[in-house]
Amino acid sequence: MTGFGRGEATGRGRVFSVEVQSVNHRFLEVRCRVPKRLSGLEPRIQQAIQQRFSRGHFEVLVLDKDLDGRSRTLKVDLPLARQYVEALRTLQQALGLAGEVTLDMLTAQRDLIAVEESAESLEESWEELGPALAEALDALAEMRRREGEALVAILGKHLDEVEATLTGIVLRAPELVRAQRDRLRERVAELLEGRLPDPTRLEQEVAILAERGDVAEECDRLRSHLVQFRTTLTQPGPQGRRLDFLLQEMHREANTAGSKSADATFAHEVVGLKTWIERLREQVQNLE
Repeated sequence: MTGFGRGEATGRGRVFSVEVQSVNHRFLEVRCRVPKRLSGLEPRIQQAIQQRFSRGHFEVLVLDKDLDGRSRTLKVDLPLARQYVEALRTLQQALGLAGEVTLDMLTAQRDLIAVEESAESLEESWEELGPALAEALDALAEMRRREGEALVAILGKHLDEVEATLTGIVLRAPELVRAQRDRLRERVAELLEGRLPDPTRLEQEVAILAERGDVAEECDRLRSHLVQFRTTLTQPGPQGRRLDFLLQEMHREANTAGSKSADATFAHEVVGLKTWIERLREQVQNLE
């Protein structure tokens, strides 16, 4: 499911901002973008998400802002600056150049002045960052919950269509069996050129062939899967993978039923059934 959450926490002269967004994914995947000094906290961030969610692709962005400037200091490399001055003067004399070595020349050298972060343990940083992450995950979870409720309503409507289509197939199944028996009898009579076979043997063979085209078992299993699907939708916790498995079984039963009959109308109804099952599958990919 998709979602977005943002959290913020302040402590020790620093403000942490955490943004988390999620999109649909078959498995759980977490990617973090954090300041370099906090890279050691990435496993904890991933663990915090794994404890609350089971599916989805998560992008986590961590920003920190220094409020009083005490966490960062400037450090000037004086020995290296002296070497720059000596090197520039040597170059000036060797080439006979006019002018003097100025401060502008030295500040243009990026390696002379560096910004240093104040020493701070990962434990201290996590104490400040953790509440911001929790706030972001709470907001994201609430957004996913609302989306989940909407998806359940959509799935319910799709299930109604599947059941209506399946009911039509079940009602036509006996008629299809009788029609298939009649066609078999006519075909046998045509092959025998009007000669009458043993009636008992004929009925046995016709019954065996007609039974092969009976879709009652597939329809019964489909109905059972539909009941399990509706029950699973009402259960708490992540159910996306279980629903995905049920839909695979439903699609398999629909394929088997469609392969048992050559009737054009029946085949059209089975195609409609598989279409609704596929729509269910597309929506289930959005569930956790």
